[in-house]
Amino acid sequence: MSPRRRPHRPVHDGSVTDREPRDAAPMRWATVPNAISLLRLVVFVPLVVALVLRPGAELWAAVALALFAGTDWIDGFLARRLGQVSRVGEVLDPLADRVGVIAISITMAVVGVLPVAVIVTIVVVDAALLVIGLLRVERVREGHVLYLGKVKTALMMVSLPLLLVARSPELGSTWLTVVAVVCVTAATVLHVLVAAMYAVRYLRPADPPVTR
Repeated sequence: MSPRRRPHRPVHDGSVTDREPRDAAPMRWATVPNAISLLRLVVFVPLVVALVLRPGAELWAAVALALFAGTDWIDGFLARRLGQVSRVGEVLDPLADRVGVIAISITMAVVGVLPVAVIVTIVVVDAALLVIGLLRVERVREGHVLYLGKVKTALMMVSLPLLLVARSPELGSTWLTVVAVVCVTAATVLHVLVAAMYAVRYLRPADPPVTR
């Protein structure tokens, strides 16, 4: 008579792999990175807009805008460092970036600091990409962030404060204006290029199922 086999019980070591998939971010609201993203959206964006609209406050607006851009890096760094990556943050962080950049850019265009063609291009391209993304949600979820998109965002975050400093009575100069215009033009071109790359990815037919 063969010995009775004991049922196999999986051993859990408490790792993330045992509890949930490694790429599954928990749904958490109360985290430090989420608080920073929310602060960026409800405090820094209105502050920058108010300073841009105030004559003679271009330099202070540039400082506030630089802080807005800096917090974008800080919340992502803290999310990884503190282990507080969450699905809420994955939505809130890019939402704060997009809403903030568009609101600030429109305000700068209204007061004549930013060329109107730049903001029109950004809004039209983003609207078109949003429509494509809504139609191909499954492709959007599969994709990863393009490195070129990060370069574009960084360049835009540098060029916008430069435009404000170039218009300030304290530090404004012709050469700084030229540098700022070159940077914002390059950022706009990259914005269109990155959007086109995402659109191609979203519209690409789904891969056929693998048969064994």
